Amino acid sequence: MSQRLISGVLLVGLVVGAQAQTTGPLAVEERTASSSGRTAAGSASAVSQDGVMLLMQQLQMLEQELANLRGQTETLTQELEVMRQAERERFIDLDTRINALASSVTTGTTAASGSEPADSSASKGQNDPEADRAAYKAAKDKLVSGQPAEAAAAFEQYLVAFPNGQFASYSHFWLGEIYRGMGAPKRDLAISHLKAVIDKYPDSAKVSAAMYKLAVLEYESGDQTRAKVTLNKLLKQYPGSSEAGLAKSMLDQLK
Repeated sequence: MSQRLISGVLLVGLVVGAQAQTTGPLAVEERTASSSGRTAAGSASAVSQDGVMLLMQQLQMLEQELANLRGQTETLTQELEVMRQAERERFIDLDTRINALASSVTTGTTAASGSEPADSSASKGQNDPEADRAAYKAAKDKLVSGQPAEAAAAFEQYLVAFPNGQFASYSHFWLGEIYRGMGAPKRDLAISHLKAVIDKYPDSAKVSAAMYKLAVLEYESGDQTRAKVTLNKLLKQYPGSSEAGLAKSMLDQLK
């Protein structure tokens, strides 16, 4: 009996041991695998959320940088406009000085104030030369300060008050420039004033410039033949002028 009991106990022990070897570790592995799966899924979810947050942060940074660039662009645009205006004023001032010098060399006289000379056709018996000069200067100042509409009105008033004034040819010239440069150009008025410079004031320092501007306006108005005539006239009468080179280039393009 004792041997049989011992044998039974040993048999039960073997069975239990075998079951432990086959089921115990597998159950642990399954639990471990299941736990690992849940952990991996949780980790993947966390990584995904972190990625989204990172992308959102990068997007916000890019939007801020874009806003900064837009602000810098606007600032640079404003600065460029200021520089253009300053350059335009310098050009007008230089143009005035050059014309005054050229005219003084031609006529052998220099204007008392050192600014633009009087036209040769101006009446020597002006009632008030200082008023003449002041009226012209007021109109010119409006042009230099970037007020073309106000300047045009002032130049027109000057020509009414001083039809034979010291600066009549210059007033006609600037009116031609103003009317030509408007957003909706008034070509007929511009042509009329530029022709006045050429026809009424042949000794004015502005004639060669007026002829070139007139040719451009004639071309823009569709009269290419008339433009060529004006350009050839300019080359013949003022071959040494700075406008002569421009006239030659324009003629080459019109061929």
